[in-house]
Amino acid sequence: MEKGYIENGFIVDLSNARKTSEIIYELSRILDIPEAQNKQVCLKLGNVALTQTELTSIKALVESMESQIEFISTTSQETIESAKNLDIEISELENVVEAPDFEMEQNINPEVETALDKIFGDNDFEEEPQVKEIEQIFDETDEDDEQTLELKKEAEKLPTLYIKKTIRSGQSIASDGNLVIIGDVNPGAEVAAKGDITVWGILGGIAHAGKEGNSQARIRALKMNAIQLRIADIFARKPDGVNTPFVQKTNEFVPEEAKTYKKNIIINKLLEN
Repeated sequence: MEKGYIENGFIVDLSNARKTSEIIYELSRILDIPEAQNKQVCLKLGNVALTQTELTSIKALVESMESQIEFISTTSQETIESAKNLDIEISELENVVEAPDFEMEQNINPEVETALDKIFGDNDFEEEPQVKEIEQIFDETDEDDEQTLELKKEAEKLPTLYIKKTIRSGQSIASDGNLVIIGDVNPGAEVAAKGDITVWGILGGIAHAGKEGNSQARIRALKMNAIQLRIADIFARKPDGVNTPFVQKTNEFVPEEAKTYKKNIIINKLLEN
């Protein structure tokens, strides 16, 4: 079964967890935020093999936050059997949108245009480095290797899908090209793209750029408040205790960009000269 939207849903991507203890820790941390409570939780569990007892504990943890498991997505046959014994539905949360190649409308709002210019780098900007998941950023002086150049060339050929709406909790949007969202991505929502992801608004859910392995893909937003960022197979999560539930939109926002560096994800602010 494929579902692109779950009413009152909240997507939790734990597919990077390698063992049960990591699943419990990450799940308890995410469910502790107010937006995740009293929801129909959609769990993406990857290939961790869970016994019926372990899955019962996870189910109890979700229910302790006044939420329910809507379904789980897993590649582990043992977890599938455990879920069946507990009457937990197995499903795939995916809403793949074909990425047509078309232009933005000509009468775009000037405030939107200014912010998108900043994000896409149509003007000259300098980067103010900020670190996520590592303590220090060093200058990247190595020349691009052949594989990196090939990835960049491939990315330049991708079409771009524009979506002008807020992506609500429980929604999952995926593109086979680049993805530009004019609006917020709320906590509990998921967006994914083969290429770059750009959000003119607050990125508060899960974002996965370069979903087919392109580590040169970027994630950009006016405000990064994502629960989880992923570029290719590299993950980063929001530090504990950090939450920005609402930020007023303004063209004075300083856009932020996430990219990979030495197998980590770093975030830079894009500052106008």
